[in-house]
Amino acid sequence: MSTDAAFRVLGPLEVVNGGRPVPVTPGKQRVVLAALLLRANRTVSITDLTDQLWDGAAPFDSRGAVQKYVMRLRQALSGTDVTIQTEPDGYRIELLPGQLDLDRSDALVHQGRRAAEQGDDHGASAGLAEALQLWRAVPPLTNVASPALHRTEVPRLVERYLQALELRIDVDLRLGRHAELSEELIGLVLSHPLRERFWAQWMRALYATGRQGEALEAYREVTRLLADELGIDPGPELRAAHEQILRRTEPPAGSQAIAVSHGVRQLPMAPAGVVGRHREIEQITTLLGAGNSAAARLVVVAGPPGVGKTAVAVHAAHRLVDRFPDGQLFVDLGGYGAAPPRTTEEAVAHFLRALGMPPEGLPRRLDDAIATYRSLTAGRRLLIVLDNVNSPAQVRTLLPGSPTCGVVVTSRHELAGLLVSPGGHRVAVGMLRPDEADTVLRGIVGEKRLAADPAATDELIALCAGLPLALRVAAAHLVTRPHLSLAAYLDELRVGEPVSALRIEGEGQMGVASALEASYVQLDAEQQRLLRLISLVPGDRVALAVVAALTESPIAATATGLDQLAEAGLLDRRADGGYQLHDLTRAFAAQRLTLEDSPAQIDAVRQRLIEAEGRAAHDPARRHDRSGATLREQTVLRS
Repeated sequence: MSTDAAFRVLGPLEVVNGGRPVPVTPGKQRVVLAALLLRANRTVSITDLTDQLWDGAAPFDSRGAVQKYVMRLRQALSGTDVTIQTEPDGYRIELLPGQLDLDRSDALVHQGRRAAEQGDDHGASAGLAEALQLWRAVPPLTNVASPALHRTEVPRLVERYLQALELRIDVDLRLGRHAELSEELIGLVLSHPLRERFWAQWMRALYATGRQGEALEAYREVTRLLADELGIDPGPELRAAHEQILRRTEPPAGSQAIAVSHGVRQLPMAPAGVVGRHREIEQITTLLGAGNSAAARLVVVAGPPGVGKTAVAVHAAHRLVDRFPDGQLFVDLGGYGAAPPRTTEEAVAHFLRALGMPPEGLPRRLDDAIATYRSLTAGRRLLIVLDNVNSPAQVRTLLPGSPTCGVVVTSRHELAGLLVSPGGHRVAVGMLRPDEADTVLRGIVGEKRLAADPAATDELIALCAGLPLALRVAAAHLVTRPHLSLAAYLDELRVGEPVSALRIEGEGQMGVASALEASYVQLDAEQQRLLRLISLVPGDRVALAVVAALTESPIAATATGLDQLAEAGLLDRRADGGYQLHDLTRAFAAQRLTLEDSPAQIDAVRQRLIEAEGRAAHDPARRHDRSGATLREQTVLRS
């Protein structure tokens, strides 16, 4: 029996169990369910249910009909942990805390009201905003056909919503969020023209942003409206707001404390000369740039170390500036650096400060900070770029709650956990083709110098194997040593081993080896050993059967290990089901093998490969694995 049932009445009536909708299709069953949920854990009399079902026109055997509807409703909910109890004069649905969205909203409103009374306006605003986000539509229960329910129960629900909204606006006015509130309140006074408090709040928001004339015009408009519609004068709150404006009373002290920044622009400078990435950049801008609700909200830009994911993401983000005019937030979460990754607390605080909150006003508790962040981003068209992410957990907390925002994530990991939700897409960034690598070198080193030695140029391109980091480090070496020939530079790389020699002194993160090391240290011991042993297998294909023989592991365990290395960006998945190890990654793994494994251990692995080849020669059924390569082809050992 599931314990994941959830009931939603703050909008169309919905039942969800374990993340899947539970259909309650018949209209009468929905009426009974709504009536029971609105008085959850209390008895609803048969008389009340009869009124909700037939609104004074009940059939002859109404009690029997109610019993039938309850029985069928129990059947519809049979896969959940929820029970409907029979009482002497009615029925009671038993729910646990948190199962009903109305209860969660009421609890959050209560907490927000308490926080406001205690002077914690930041906490109050965040809690009230979270409560209001639970409302999916106002008025609610539009898919429940019951005139009596819509006449008696729904208006009470709407009033609770409006009171919570008024309180949240009062708190936000004290916090100085006048600019955004003046926009929100335009819609509210149009939707609820006779609700004086919204007009008073709108006048205060306009006045605090220097729009005194518009505030006075709003007062004249509501005065005419109340006289024409109700024949009454404005109430005390409206008159007080009008008097404040006429006397030009200063807004409350500190009212601009966290006026939200509407022009935050945190993107790094757009990289020039991005080569060979037009398809990936077009994918990102298409996914996030569409102006409809079906557009993606999150794009994961994934690829191996040094492949240029950040350059692709930032370039695409600059193209999307017009789509997200309220601003662009950027944070490097440091998932692969020598220092510990940036904490969630640090990242949220960074964003809150960028959105206009002063350091002294930051919420002390993480959950309050997250709620405030989601409140400040709600309804805004913001683009958030999260760079160097090493796990889905780093991302989830920083996702805004509003569908109007877009998120770009860069990671060496595939982050499949972020892609299971609607709106998540992956853009893979791979190695450059030889012609693209040639363009990169020529753009930095210069056409004339490379043309002087075409053979050395081709060899350097092959050595860098399409890795942009390697190409740019090599180009930087050549640019800073203008009298060094390409042939001489290649000799230096061969002597020092390319994976170690391709680095910029004093800049650890600019080296190929350091980039790979940052990913290697995040593997567990078994995964590290697997990567080291794979370096013994030559060729561009890493086949499952070969690696199983190499490690003396079952096929299933070996497949899991290879999949984990691919998820970490250290192996490429092939279309034929096998894997591929990049040449520089192979060289790095071979270095680690020499450092961490004894010669005897390495010889033993090589011997196992020879023995596996001998067995395969007498067993044709085992000669091919998922990559289509024979074991003999795969187990040729390095000299």
